[in-house]
Amino acid sequence: MMIRQYTRMTRTTLLLFTAFIAFGISIVSGGRAPTKKPNLPDGFCPPSTGVATATTGECMCNWQHKDGCKGSACSYEMGLSWYHYTCKDCGCVNEPK
Repeated sequence: MMIRQYTRMTRTTLLLFTAFIAFGISIVSGGRAPTKKPNLPDGFCPPSTGVATATTGECMCNWQHKDGCKGSACSYEMGLSWYHYTCKDCGCVNEPK
């Protein structure tokens, strides 16, 4: 009787451990950046106003302010102002002096 109960607990523990590992791997893999650089358009993210990311095709504006980017798809999150290369009317703004 005791051996049967121990085996059932071991199976349950092993199942939970396997599910935890599989779930953890899927979450970690979901946050990874792409490995290939996108084909960026000419004139994207001029160095005078921003810096292009290596793999995600985004322009991080030098002036990290909510008004640091102008356009229809600009983002300002966690203190960073940026836009994606698919936004045709977006651009970084020079920091006022």
